[in-house]
Amino acid sequence: MTNPSHSSHHSHAVPQDKDSLVKDHGFDVVELRFLALSRRLFEAMSMQEQDIWATAYRLAEVQHGANGPERVLSYTIDVIEALRALRSSPFTYSRDGCKQCRKLLSQEERLMMATLHDLRRGKRSRAYGHAMLLCEGRDPVRLLVAMEMLDFALFESADHI
Repeated sequence: MTNPSHSSHHSHAVPQDKDSLVKDHGFDVVELRFLALSRRLFEAMSMQEQDIWATAYRLAEVQHGANGPERVLSYTIDVIEALRALRSSPFTYSRDGCKQCRKLLSQEERLMMATLHDLRRGKRSRAYGHAMLLCEGRDPVRLLVAMEMLDFALFESADHI
């Protein structure tokens, strides 16, 4: 992690200039589940509160059944850790637990989701471009590998729901 004091922060329900609505991006159910889970984990890492970790685990359990939450959680954390290591500025996220906030997508979330969205559809060049922007010009290979592993875990867990 480059600097723990600025790893991520919460975007309030008031839209910022570069925020957009989640519904405008065409993400599928699997991608929306990842967004919700990653937001819970960003919050847990930012606030260091035990109950938020438990909430994230329960969400993964609901999303992925009894056969998949640990792997999906682990790979989602790997994605977040890659972002923390590769970014020097804060990753802004919207809280999933807030009904108004969860409708908004920060610029950083949009790039993260676009990277996963394109990877899942075999659009590797586009995914690389989004990841490069998300990593602020640094080599995004660590992030892309983490997302590929997450995609595999999401695919496997989908078979069990």
